[in-house]
Amino acid sequence: MSERAEKPESIAVVKRIRPDALTGIAYMAVTSAITGVGFLLTAPIPLIPGAIHWRVLAFLPCLFGVMFGPVIGFVSGALGNTLWAIIGGYFNPATPVFDLIGVGLTGLIPGLFCRPEDALSNRGRIKAAIISLISGVVMVPIVAVGFDLVGVAPFVPAVIMLALSDLPPILIGTPIVMAAVVPSLLRRNLLRWRL
Repeated sequence: MSERAEKPESIAVVKRIRPDALTGIAYMAVTSAITGVGFLLTAPIPLIPGAIHWRVLAFLPCLFGVMFGPVIGFVSGALGNTLWAIIGGYFNPATPVFDLIGVGLTGLIPGLFCRPEDALSNRGRIKAAIISLISGVVMVPIVAVGFDLVGVAPFVPAVIMLALSDLPPILIGTPIVMAAVVPSLLRRNLLRWRL
């Protein structure tokens, strides 16, 4: 069931398997909750009050996508952001469509192009940072269109503020947290499932 090959730091590469439905749902629920609560607790600085806050943990969906796959990454971003909006009082008519899709893509795209083993090398971490940044660049105008359509914020200011709030944490946080967390999880064989 697993295929092992030696990697630097004596970490074995395990062929990832698709989790059963219950495990997949559990991972989606936990990563969404971590993302939502993380956004809530670390987004105290409003850039456009009631709409856009500086989010220190904007990299969480990217990280979950790399660690657990594109589906779990997408769900963690989409549902986590929606949970944050509901709990924090920022929910608006754009949230269930534009925010859900846009922030979900920040988990989906890195999950498609990066793997946990990328955390083991500088090149892999740079790749993950760049792909995560691209996912953020894709997300910004999608969410900004939603804000503009429902009258929360005009498109151009929304793009500027979303870029300021999310892109630096995505670019910087993804590779730093990957390097800090993923190798230990790989050594303990805790990243077996990918969805």
